[in-house]
Amino acid sequence: MTSVLTTADDTFHLPKDDNDPWWTETVWFAWMIPERQLLGYYYVAFRPNLGVYSGGVTVFDASAELPWELPFHNWDWHQAIPEGLDLRNAELENGMGIIAEEPGTRYHLTYEHRRGLSLDMHYTATCPPLLSLQVPPFIHGHLDQIGHVTGTMVLDGEVLPIDCLAMRDRSWGPRPEGPQPRAGYSYGALPGGTAFLAVGMSKDHAREITTGFLHRDGTQHRLTSGTREVERDGDGRPTAIHIDAVDEDRRSLVVHGRVVSQQVLPVYSSMLC
Repeated sequence: MTSVLTTADDTFHLPKDDNDPWWTETVWFAWMIPERQLLGYYYVAFRPNLGVYSGGVTVFDASAELPWELPFHNWDWHQAIPEGLDLRNAELENGMGIIAEEPGTRYHLTYEHRRGLSLDMHYTATCPPLLSLQVPPFIHGHLDQIGHVTGTMVLDGEVLPIDCLAMRDRSWGPRPEGPQPRAGYSYGALPGGTAFLAVGMSKDHAREITTGFLHRDGTQHRLTSGTREVERDGDGRPTAIHIDAVDEDRRSLVVHGRVVSQQVLPVYSSMLC
């Protein structure tokens, strides 16, 4: 359920079909400032066969939900991929910078935008990666990994230190536009090493857990079964999430989470998060 990553995994993978316009490579890092009920996403999706990328940075807290009302949101579409781009040391015209300092383990992330946000963050893995191949909803290459994120965010002139545990993921494979499966993605981590990821999908509200992991007492195993229940208010907004799952070693995972901040994020034209 885990894999040793090499430096090649931090940059573009070779497409199985050089003519497939939907071949996609994604990079995602999250960070948070819990005392501010604030969460940030650093996300970019490349379509090398088309020569374009999309994505950017979004920061949300309990003050707003819609992209144009968030503390910060800047999402680019159909930007040209720089010739010869290597994701191990990449600078994009939208202000994002990524340096892979150690394969699959340490990354330096930067961002600078005229609208009032700058980032200087370091990610260091604290858990092995979960590599998913042909595991719904990740039907191609996908990895998820908890890490320790430190650094600084400057938002509208306010300097905010970052020191948290958060997730990163990478994916590669065809990702066509069109109807998407309904999926749920929940993770958490505690100082000392305990961490989990629970991914569910279904036709209604992503109740069945199809993959994920539990990292506890120094060992990590894939989740094999379980449920993810979501409570909602009268307008359909999530208010709480309950997870009850079992891993390959028959260890139990029971989690109850209360929603404090949320956003509406159109990651792709056909995918709403």
